[in-house]
Amino acid sequence: MESLVHHNAATAESPARPAMEGLSFQPIFSADGLVLEYAVAGPRHTWRRHIPGRPAHLAREAFAFFRSFHEHIPFTLDCGGDLSSIGWSAAELCASSGLVLDGTELLANPNPAQEERFGVDAAYPARLVTFHAPPVSHLHARSHLFSRYAEFKVGLRIRLTPTVARGGPSAHGALQVTGLHIKAPPDFSEFSSLRSRFIELVQQAEVAKLPLLVSDVNHAHDLHWMRVFPDLRILGSVLSPPMGASSLKALLALGGDNWRTFRVGARYP
Repeated sequence: MESLVHHNAATAESPARPAMEGLSFQPIFSADGLVLEYAVAGPRHTWRRHIPGRPAHLAREAFAFFRSFHEHIPFTLDCGGDLSSIGWSAAELCASSGLVLDGTELLANPNPAQEERFGVDAAYPARLVTFHAPPVSHLHARSHLFSRYAEFKVGLRIRLTPTVARGGPSAHGALQVTGLHIKAPPDFSEFSSLRSRFIELVQQAEVAKLPLLVSDVNHAHDLHWMRVFPDLRILGSVLSPPMGASSLKALLALGGDNWRTFRVGARYP
């Protein structure tokens, strides 16, 4: 089934930006089809290899792309396996990903030579950039409960937030847990045991006051069943496959000044 988002983006003409073509962008939707943010990832064939500076390179390209629209668009940065071995402190996240927190702005690979070369494109508001982390106990008190749902591969959604250390603002800030993310097993809605476990997990997220992002939603019947939960965030090819920078640029142009108004299933001129 071809998604409406992919069709509209593909049929609009827009010049490509070669520097961005390595990135993929996938909309994250509310249960009623409203775009809430974007998931950004690099080329899939590099995910299993550790490439020094890769997270900063991805972040820098994403910052430049979204800044070009003069809109404050939130996104989740998927660094693949590059951050899998860190201890998940703010300092380690910044050191491993090549990011620095400058006040409320994230800077990507901010050494003097790079900053002079990339300028303002190397910065983006930190409150708009989300990372995914495993459910480690020191990040959230309920991590041990979330870890029990192994079939859904539960993780935490985190952001870097400003904090003051001795002598002034910290260069890496602190980690704030802003939500949960899970991966939907294929056809899980057809199995009563998985449906029950999913409902339990939704309830755990509600108790913890953590919005739940469900990714890998690739089947229409799973999507239809999940729509009874109005507060979910949904990511998957059944709504929109990943797209390149030129396709997303055309899609954002369709939405005009308010990029959030683009809804799956709506009609446009």
